[in-house]
Amino acid sequence: MNNFITKRVLARNESEANRIVARVMLVTILTFTVVFILNVIGVFVINQTAMTFAFISTTVIMLIPQVFNRVFKPDTWWLKYLYTIISVVFILIVVSTLTYHVVLIYAYPIAIAGVYFSKRVTYMSIVLTLIATVVGQILGFWLECRPDDNFETWNELFIYSIIPKFLLLLSFSFLLAYITERTSDLLNDDMESYEQLSAYNQNMIYSFATLVESRDSSTGGHIKRTSKYAQLLAEELQRDSVYKEMIDDDFVNCITTVAPLHDIGKIAIPDSILKKKSDLTESEFKIMKSHAQRGGEIIKKSFSKIADEQFKKMAYEVAVFHHEKWNGKGYPMGRKNVEIPLSARIMSIADVFDALSEERCYRDAMPLDECFDRIKEARGSDFDPVLVDAFLNIKDKIAEAHNSITHSENE
Repeated sequence: MNNFITKRVLARNESEANRIVARVMLVTILTFTVVFILNVIGVFVINQTAMTFAFISTTVIMLIPQVFNRVFKPDTWWLKYLYTIISVVFILIVVSTLTYHVVLIYAYPIAIAGVYFSKRVTYMSIVLTLIATVVGQILGFWLECRPDDNFETWNELFIYSIIPKFLLLLSFSFLLAYITERTSDLLNDDMESYEQLSAYNQNMIYSFATLVESRDSSTGGHIKRTSKYAQLLAEELQRDSVYKEMIDDDFVNCITTVAPLHDIGKIAIPDSILKKKSDLTESEFKIMKSHAQRGGEIIKKSFSKIADEQFKKMAYEVAVFHHEKWNGKGYPMGRKNVEIPLSARIMSIADVFDALSEERCYRDAMPLDECFDRIKEARGSDFDPVLVDAFLNIKDKIAEAHNSITHSENE
């Protein structure tokens, strides 16, 4: 779980950074367009052929982030490297064809890299930018298409332009590298503290849920198995199902985390009903069914101060709706089909499968093959058909998880 939190935060930062970089490059294109128009009407005296080449080529490459952010997920890991390289190519074109006196623009790629707070991206950008600015000045002098006629010889170019600009850019690079490292270290420290707190909260959830489950002769194995089943099913739906657009990594992690809370309402049910070995009377069953509604109330009160809205929402859903049925004959509200939250539909299959496969005070455990058959028989009545199909697709994984967790609990 902790590793997931780190990845989620980093992915979110990269996603936002990629969007920011795309917008910055779009603004750069618009600015360049103004310069191009001013050059056409004679305000500037830049060679028009060079200006046209620079304008068209940089516009094409700097529109790539706008396209790629739509084609690929914005948090795709390699986009930051591509966008940094694009910014370096932009500088190379500008320096070699237009001018190398506007020193401020030399720092453009390094500033772009700074958005990511990544040491690797920062140092890559520094090295590539230093190379591009040196090569660009050499190309510009050789092509003779710039209005910068200050340097008549190669010696003058190196002594009065390349070397001082290189040193100036290098000093700026050290500053940015320091800022990036400092920010990265602070983020890592905060992340470590957050992960420790999250791990503590997860352990508290398991402990609390296990305490509740043990009241009806269950063990912590039920908590672990149902959580694992829910995780495996959610992952399968994410890979290939009509619900894959609804399920991202956050969803999978969240349902795995909140699954232990699905029967939290049982804490309000008397032992005389919870542990009864014979059939419940009608009035007793009514009280038993109230654990779903009470679970939702407990979730609302217990987690009202938690900032993670998805966690609160999903914890409430699995507690209240995990006994609803696809045909509308479940409880507490008689919801049917997609009126039942997807998280609760997933939890329902995980909970029923584990209840069938484990011994209870009123019956023996069923063989796993029979448990899978029961789930299949309830397709379209108790359970969402899509979820049942996905669950049966991962029978081997479910069986492996069942055997592994049960074995560890019995040791």
